[in-house]
Amino acid sequence: MRVLMVGYQWSRRILFNFVRYRIHLSLIYYFLLVYNNLRIGSPLNYHLIISFTLWHFALFLFDRIYDRHIDRIAQPDEYVPDNQAKFLYGLVATLTFASLAIYLSGGFDVKYWLILLPITFLYPLRIYRSKRVKSILLIKNLYSAVLIYAMPIGLQAFLLNRYAMPDNEVIEPISSLMIYVMIGEIFWDIRDMSVDLNNGTRTIPNTIGPNLTKMILVSLVLVDAAFRNWNFNGSAIIYLVLLSFVQEKTDRLVYHLPPLIALLRFLI
Repeated sequence: MRVLMVGYQWSRRILFNFVRYRIHLSLIYYFLLVYNNLRIGSPLNYHLIISFTLWHFALFLFDRIYDRHIDRIAQPDEYVPDNQAKFLYGLVATLTFASLAIYLSGGFDVKYWLILLPITFLYPLRIYRSKRVKSILLIKNLYSAVLIYAMPIGLQAFLLNRYAMPDNEVIEPISSLMIYVMIGEIFWDIRDMSVDLNNGTRTIPNTIGPNLTKMILVSLVLVDAAFRNWNFNGSAIIYLVLLSFVQEKTDRLVYHLPPLIALLRFLI
């Protein structure tokens, strides 16, 4: 039993070190870009795939560094230590420039990449005094669902489709991705209800409570199913199971499942 407990604790430390820098999110994003490319029916364009993956990694890494003092309280197993901040800020700059260079080497119009640049830094920054996007009720969730996930995936499709809107077969999974990222963002906020409230961040769970929040999330699952001709798959079932028991004190690793669930919904 003691050996099993030691193994469990060791495994948790490895997992938390992995998610600390949100590497798992960028790996998931990479596969989203690959499958989106395949749906369009064109050969894999690694200039866009790698460029957008590096951009995504830079965005979340910047968010982790910038919010490290808050995360020390909210996410004690995952926060970025102060002594790593300077190096990681340099890495964010390197990733951003590398994303641009790889994008341009693919021969694409630079103005479309420039749409992504402000999105990289706007999410955590204080815009006016202590106000920022992340502290605005619902806007923080929409920001991630629309600007960090759905819009860049749609932009990739637009660029690969020779600067034209792709057909519904491509757009429909992206709309599902947007809804499922939205569900995941609100789901994540259940974990940090108290800490967010103490930091002046209004979220749906700490405003209306976890029970009403879960009802909203179930409704979003149903909305997505309705748009997809009532096509329920494993992602919907997983969420319904999670929502039946999850609460603020639930094991923190459970809250890292939503990106995988969104990927599953996008693929199927």
